[in-house]
Amino acid sequence: MENVIEVKNLSKRYKIYKSPYHRLMEWASLGKLKRHDEFWALKDISFELKKGQCLGIIGVNGAGKSTLLKILSGAIWPSSGLFRVNGKMVSLLELGTGFHPELSGIDNIMNSGKLLGFSNEYLTGKIDAIVEFSELGDFIHQPVKNYSSGMYVRLAFSMYANLEPDIYVVDEALSVGDIFFQQKCFNFLNTLMDNGTSIILVTHDMQTVLQFCDNVILLKDGKSYMEGHPVEMVNLYYTLHNIQEDNTDVALLESSQEEVSVPLEATLNISGAAGMQRGNGKVEILGVALLDHSGKMTTSAQTGEMMKLVIYAESKEDVADLTFAYQFTDRFNTVVFGQNSYMVTKRKISAKQGEVFQAIFEIEMSLYQGLYTLAIGASDCQTEVGNEIYTWIEGCLTLEIVKPEWRTFHGVAYMKTNFQLKSDSKVYNTKD
Repeated sequence: MENVIEVKNLSKRYKIYKSPYHRLMEWASLGKLKRHDEFWALKDISFELKKGQCLGIIGVNGAGKSTLLKILSGAIWPSSGLFRVNGKMVSLLELGTGFHPELSGIDNIMNSGKLLGFSNEYLTGKIDAIVEFSELGDFIHQPVKNYSSGMYVRLAFSMYANLEPDIYVVDEALSVGDIFFQQKCFNFLNTLMDNGTSIILVTHDMQTVLQFCDNVILLKDGKSYMEGHPVEMVNLYYTLHNIQEDNTDVALLESSQEEVSVPLEATLNISGAAGMQRGNGKVEILGVALLDHSGKMTTSAQTGEMMKLVIYAESKEDVADLTFAYQFTDRFNTVVFGQNSYMVTKRKISAKQGEVFQAIFEIEMSLYQGLYTLAIGASDCQTEVGNEIYTWIEGCLTLEIVKPEWRTFHGVAYMKTNFQLKSDSKVYNTKD
């Protein structure tokens, strides 16, 4: 497979002076007097990136990640070593850098694109795709000084994403916008990689590294500490930098067995919501709510917390076979969990025309910290030929999962774990 980037023994040295006077003395001596200390931000970095692959670069602050990206992007020059870039490269180091506040979104797209080396004809052909991806609508014709911060980064990412270079260099730029826009961005980057675009990704988000990267370089003190498989490198990153907390013997919140009753008017009304529903309409979902362990409506939970999902629905005609379902999707557009009422109860439900249901799922939120979107629906039971979908609604709610300080793990889901250690004289028991 063709290499799009080759780096060999790349180093970057900075001179550190104790005062401007020492700098002047060294300059006046024409280099005969040394009045500086040397700091190597990078030292002997070597790697290759192949077409269509994603290379992750991880490390704590000060490890040299941003310096490496600036060299590859041409923002600074290395002190020694060689690198070769085979193809057009776009760097998403600081989204929106160079945007003029007095110019409209359209004008900024054209100006910034030209600075990146793209022709006027090429950019004109991309305008519609950029505007559609950004979801800015008529605001694209307004000066960007009137944009909110979210609109600003949407415009910037949309422009970079649609320029279709051979190589993307991304530095912490994938957390822009709300979760719906993040899902759109990650899905778009997956498509680009499938089409042969290469990506260098620098981030402190280890879930992004595990999701996207084919190979990972771990930097430490400006040097390549190790290179390898994402799972191995992420585990080493946590171990090397002691990014861990002590587990404490704390029990999960007990689930309440009390009857739940939520008035329809207290739920989120999604009846007739446009643009996110599909199905034949035999059953209409009227409202939805997420309740915490005390019965209050919420859109956030701690890992391991018990919650109740309440769905109000009305049968528009007689239905002999009715199943309610839900699923949670993370910001990478990965469905992390889905369930339906038949899977839980192994019982079929029938409904008469005009009958209103309150479907209640009790769920332990064993998810990693982050934002998730909720989809809900109603259908018949799963058969060999699939489901007849009565209604299915995407993104009806967002849920933020917060990881408690006392519970430490990595991955996408929390699995309750007990541990036992035996020796000849003692037995140690710990419970998560």
